[in-house]
Amino acid sequence: MGCGSSKTNKVIEPETKIEIDVSEEHDDNENKNEQSPSPPNNELKKSSLAISSKNYKLNYFDFTGRAELLRLIFAVSNTPFTDQRIKFKDWKNEKKNAPLEQLPYLEVDDNQILVQSMAIARYLAKEMNLAGRDTYDQVRVDLVLDLCKEFTDCFSIYIVPEMLNPTDEKEEIIQHFIDILALRYLKNIEILIENFGQNNYAVGDQLTVADLFIHDLVTNMIKLNSAILENYPKLKKHKSQVEENENLKFYLDTRDRKKLE
Repeated sequence: MGCGSSKTNKVIEPETKIEIDVSEEHDDNENKNEQSPSPPNNELKKSSLAISSKNYKLNYFDFTGRAELLRLIFAVSNTPFTDQRIKFKDWKNEKKNAPLEQLPYLEVDDNQILVQSMAIARYLAKEMNLAGRDTYDQVRVDLVLDLCKEFTDCFSIYIVPEMLNPTDEKEEIIQHFIDILALRYLKNIEILIENFGQNNYAVGDQLTVADLFIHDLVTNMIKLNSAILENYPKLKKHKSQVEENENLKFYLDTRDRKKLE
């Protein structure tokens, strides 16, 4: 479907691959990268999902952005991982250590390195039994992921540059995004939920990585317009259903508390 954007002068330069959740605040006074292990298993509710015995280290900037879907997968599946957060001021020196010189990337058992956020998400979803119950559900999950990825790319083209370097047209651009592009994508996501899902899940009758990606997108849209879900009742029900997951609820509560500290 695509964004149909003519705002090529506002696209973040692909060389740096810095995708931002504009709501995050960053502490520039910290002098080193943060290694934030995920909460111990006893701090999370027990999960019926498979918990991998592998060692994972996720490398990304110190905000949500492209890595947040991966963190949500770890949280929901109750899988420990090292959350390596790289400060902007350290990126120039750290860049040489990153495959393709971009983030995120995932280290597995100290001998495998995976790149590209969606490839990593699909890999983790399969490892954690979040990819869909059978072959047909897995294809449907992929359809939802592809649509959400298109939406994310549009968000990066239109919204992120205005948050990093606001122009006089900032409010107009954001409103255009909400009224035209977001409307198109959110409606299409609701169509997929209606056709593929049950019990307010996106695909089938259980939580999958598709639900987590939708939840992450919706969360970002609510930051732009707190009442946006009033026009999308299926997405509103979906958000409530996904947040019934105890592990996810714990992670979101912890994340929100850290923002306030």
